[in-house]
Amino acid sequence: MQEWGKSALHDLLKLARTQMFGHLQGVEWTFNSTFSMLRRRWLVLASCLGGALALCVLLLIITPRQYTAETMLQINTRTEQVTNMEEVVSGLSGTDAAIRTELDVLTSRKVALRVIRNEKLVNDPDFGGSFGVFTLLRNLVGAALLPMQGTEELPQALPDPKFNTESVDETKAINALLTNLNVSMKPRSFSIIVRYTAGTPELAQRVVNALAQEYLNNQLEERFDATKRANDWINGRLKQLQGNVQRAELAVRKFREDNGLTEARGVTLNDQQLSELNTQLILARTQLAEAEAKVVSTRRGVGTTSEVLNNPLIQNLRMQETEVRRKMSDLASRYGPMHPRMQTVRNELANVQSKIGEEMGKIRGSLDNDIDMANARVNTLQQQLQQMQERSQLSSGPAVQLAELERQAEAERSLYESFLQRGRQIAQMDFVQADARVISAAELPAGPSSPKPVLWLLVALLLGGGLGVALMLLLELLDSGFRTTSQIETHLGAAPLGLLGELPHGEDVAHFVVKKPTSAFSEGIRAVRTALQFANPDRTVQVVMITSSVPQEGKSIFAASLAQLTAHGGSRVLLIDADMRRPSLAKKLGLEPKVGLAEVLIGQTKVKDIILVDKASGLHVAPALANTQFAQELLGSEKMATLVAAWRKEYDLIVLDCPPVMAVADAVTLSKLCDAVVFVARWGTTPRVLAAHAIKQLRNAHANVAGVVLTRVDLEKQQAYGYGDYGYYYGKYKEYYTD
Repeated sequence: MQEWGKSALHDLLKLARTQMFGHLQGVEWTFNSTFSMLRRRWLVLASCLGGALALCVLLLIITPRQYTAETMLQINTRTEQVTNMEEVVSGLSGTDAAIRTELDVLTSRKVALRVIRNEKLVNDPDFGGSFGVFTLLRNLVGAALLPMQGTEELPQALPDPKFNTESVDETKAINALLTNLNVSMKPRSFSIIVRYTAGTPELAQRVVNALAQEYLNNQLEERFDATKRANDWINGRLKQLQGNVQRAELAVRKFREDNGLTEARGVTLNDQQLSELNTQLILARTQLAEAEAKVVSTRRGVGTTSEVLNNPLIQNLRMQETEVRRKMSDLASRYGPMHPRMQTVRNELANVQSKIGEEMGKIRGSLDNDIDMANARVNTLQQQLQQMQERSQLSSGPAVQLAELERQAEAERSLYESFLQRGRQIAQMDFVQADARVISAAELPAGPSSPKPVLWLLVALLLGGGLGVALMLLLELLDSGFRTTSQIETHLGAAPLGLLGELPHGEDVAHFVVKKPTSAFSEGIRAVRTALQFANPDRTVQVVMITSSVPQEGKSIFAASLAQLTAHGGSRVLLIDADMRRPSLAKKLGLEPKVGLAEVLIGQTKVKDIILVDKASGLHVAPALANTQFAQELLGSEKMATLVAAWRKEYDLIVLDCPPVMAVADAVTLSKLCDAVVFVARWGTTPRVLAAHAIKQLRNAHANVAGVVLTRVDLEKQQAYGYGDYGYYYGKYKEYYTD
């Protein structure tokens, strides 16, 4: 017995682990199954949706209206510099980091504090200020608690604008302003959108415009401060540079006087002479090169030099040559080459060409003379330049020192002039442009920005629907009972024999099948009996045991109804109350037994003395009296097996009403005497885990579990649990029954 209890507990825990969510595992979620779940759980979904909508409407009623005003700023990446001061107050670079920095400036506490002070928002209720009635109550309470305190108001320390300190009220107001402020950058542009949300449209417009203006004012003030700092620094630097220039120029003048290095127009005499000689030498060499080029051209016979082309005599001879050649051409067309006139013309042409050659020879001689003169001039200038360089080398040391001093003085002078010019520009600067401008001022909001009724209602519908679906699934998850025949096949691996509806209250349920043989319940009993007849084609089912997993499953009524309906049809049927611990059949059937089955098994009485007859159906009943001692031993005894064998010869059908399997082991003991076991499960109540464990115990005892009968089914509700079951179509064929 102890080993059986341990085994049962182990199997129960194992099944609990594997089937805790087993009724949702392996379920084919089709449209029909989903629709069925909605049919049976629609009230949950409707309640969640209704509650969410009601809560949403309530929140919409009590939530204060909020208004959002919006202004748009443009960041100027190309600042207009009227006085060319970009190095002092340069514009923004236009990078993403620079623009995001401006967003930080807009949302800084410094700008917010200036808005609070300029707009006098400290005492505004939207910024943490007290309402008038609360202020009055506070003053009254203060006067009551401190009656002796003077009425003279103490001077309050005002915040110092220099250090930008905040009072406690200003801190609250700034926090409230920054909480309702939204600053964002428009994508792919240099625009900044500033939004502020307040309780009234006028306040939202006022705050957002003031914030934009204070941001621009802050930029201008920072630029003016930068200009002032730069001007002060340059003025101090100019005084220092002026002294450096004076000292450098004095050192140059003193060094020149000490070394006798006089100058004209800022240059020494030696340097001037060297420069002039260099210039003349370059010019002489240029003239020599030109003369040589002309001679080379003339010697090549080109005759295209300017001296040849511009010579009047050569030009006249060229014209004569041309005229003679024309005349020769005319005579050649009429006379032969040996004609006297042709010879005369040829002689005339040779004479002209001879004169041209003589003139060109004279020009060549003139050019040769020019080359000689140019060579002589170049040589002379080179000698003079060499002599001057030798004299200049004698004074090169002091000149080098003088040049160094002059360079230093010039550098100091240039630096001083640069700073002087920059100082004048900063002093004359009268225009500074901010890095941003308002391109769209805030207008009065036309309507509230929150709450948004449509959005809230949609969210409420989504949340309510989600909660409803979650609760529906949770209820399905917690519904651990059997609702359909497919669940019996899936979780128990047994054949569903039938569904029996709930019997009406106030009726004689024990004789219901006799009184109403054409009712739906009676037809269900007949369906079970038919299924039992074909459960085992090889042998006739004569002894049937009825059991369940736990009490209150309706097994006793089912056993009595099955036996009565069969007996009412003319068969000899014996109904045995095998539940010796809690017998109930005799009482339900209206019988009053004197002795029971236990007395027969222990030999105190005879079998014929315990058999009672139900007059309504002709059913024979073997009742039992309460006997908790040795019930299992008696049912498992040889005497019980002998009784069942004897009854087999006398009756067509023997029905045993046994105790629940999970309560005691009596049913498992009796299963070896039966041809078939009918397991009863209450619709929607019997836990699937317990039913599976009970059937497993029966099968371990090699009992022939013919199938499972669902009892006490609510046929109206069962229609919502899927297609194919008896209850789903009950409304269509209930006219066949007379309940």
